[in-house]
Amino acid sequence: MSCCYVLDLRLTPQGVPASTYAYSVLREMGPGESLRIWSPEDPTLLMAQLQNHMRHTLVWHAATDGQGYLVTLHIRGPGEALALTDTLRRDHDDMDARLVRSLSLVNGGYWREAVSEVTAFDHALRAHILIENDLLAPLAARDAEEPTTLMRREHDDILIQLDAIQEVCAAPEESCKDLDTWLGLLAASLNKHEFREETLLFDAWERAASVGHGTLLNEVRRRLSSPAP
Repeated sequence: MSCCYVLDLRLTPQGVPASTYAYSVLREMGPGESLRIWSPEDPTLLMAQLQNHMRHTLVWHAATDGQGYLVTLHIRGPGEALALTDTLRRDHDDMDARLVRSLSLVNGGYWREAVSEVTAFDHALRAHILIENDLLAPLAARDAEEPTTLMRREHDDILIQLDAIQEVCAAPEESCKDLDTWLGLLAASLNKHEFREETLLFDAWERAASVGHGTLLNEVRRRLSSPAP
């Protein structure tokens, strides 16, 4: 299907959600194919739903003429370079895995190994938050002001939890029986936080990053790969 084909959401059958109608077309397409969607409403929520359906393989941007929105989207193929949000999502997954390992070590009584894993996790999460606050949040401040403000507030809360966890790790081993509780609370906070970021902000960041022709993506990758102090 060529990108000249326009799926007009005004023709969505009565009683069928627009996302369902659009997905019925997208699921018949393959990697490397493109499509245009005309939407009478802001497509941000629609595209978040389609991204979930399509396992986050869509690259898209929208333009408006004041009457509606024309969304041009592309389905990435397996050989195409990772986008900014793919890199961030993988880092989310890596941090989640570190947190699970930390909990497993604590529950298994491997205290020294647990502290080492928690320290590595702490560095990775703080670096990730700094990237999002310093590099990415300003890019979406205008188009996604409310979720950006929420993200910053949640980041502050997460940093407070990290400080508390570091205090527990610095205490004598016999005083650290509550570490699993702290890590469990942080895991719950991160799960909700990452979902909101990926749903509400990732597409705005991806669109902003596309303007820099890879400069922003390279800087994010450089920071994420920098060794712990």
